[in-house]
Amino acid sequence: MNGFDELKSFFKRMPVAFYRTSTTGELIAANPALANILGYDSVEEMMAMLPTVETTYMDPAQRADWLQRIAIEGVILDFDLQLSRPDGSTIWVRDSARAIRDDHGQIQYYEGSLIDVTDKFEAGKAKDDFIATVSHELRNPLAAMLGLGQELADHYDTFTDEERRDLAQMIARQADDASWLIEDLLVAYRDDLSQVSVALQEFDVTKEIERVLEVVDYPIDIKVLHGSSRIMADPRRTRQILRNLVSNAMRYGGEKIQISLGKAGDRLEVKIQDSGKAIPNADVERIFRAYERGRGTPHAASVGLGLNVARRLARLMDGDLTYRHEDGWSEFVLSLPSA
Repeated sequence: MNGFDELKSFFKRMPVAFYRTSTTGELIAANPALANILGYDSVEEMMAMLPTVETTYMDPAQRADWLQRIAIEGVILDFDLQLSRPDGSTIWVRDSARAIRDDHGQIQYYEGSLIDVTDKFEAGKAKDDFIATVSHELRNPLAAMLGLGQELADHYDTFTDEERRDLAQMIARQADDASWLIEDLLVAYRDDLSQVSVALQEFDVTKEIERVLEVVDYPIDIKVLHGSSRIMADPRRTRQILRNLVSNAMRYGGEKIQISLGKAGDRLEVKIQDSGKAIPNADVERIFRAYERGRGTPHAASVGLGLNVARRLARLMDGDLTYRHEDGWSEFVLSLPSA
């Protein structure tokens, strides 16, 4: 094999996507890695189906910017752009290229390389979205507490005792919302669950459900189907789970919500049920992942931690959290050891 053949073979084997295009955007040369990134089975298929590289750009303005910069600077480094693929999907790539000129300084063609940075880009966007959402969810209760507290301080004597109690209760509810969001964040960010404090003891879970519902302005019935409602778990963590499940039902469930308790062997099952549509089987495990939210809902400002935190805490207490749809009810079933 001569030097040219070795170079050609090396070009094809490289995992980095290389390309050469004309000044009008036609592909002159490419390696299999480029075909793979752009979603084609082979270089030949790509060359036949791709008229110009401009057709892959999701934003034509990015191509215009690319052409302007390379004409002036001669080289482009780490230019991020979004491209479309034949199957309709999109990817983010980092493009580095240079303009090849003739002896008279005229651009003859461009050559460069692409690196798939979709995962990094989406991770960064997810982080930004997460910070914005957490800020939004914390800002609402904090603003409410500040406003209500200021109103109470400025006009204390003008309120009746009953009105002052109502204002204090509203402040307490907002503080409760903020504190539980922080608790969820602390659990979610601890990869080692042994660092999450759990104090197991015997207690009546019905009382914890009632405590959760004290600050919920929504009609929810509690049904004890049969047997004792005493369990062996951590009351505070159980309350955290229940609060997340009730909040989830109110955000994403149907109009009717109820809670039922019943024995299942050596376990007590607490079912948070709502009359909403069934979650598709393909989405059931997805909703238990951190930062996932129900699709097609108006509550995009939810952090998406509740179900993930609830399941992690349940399993930490030798229990579990599952989902099923039965008899017209969507059910999140919290299973914990009976006492």
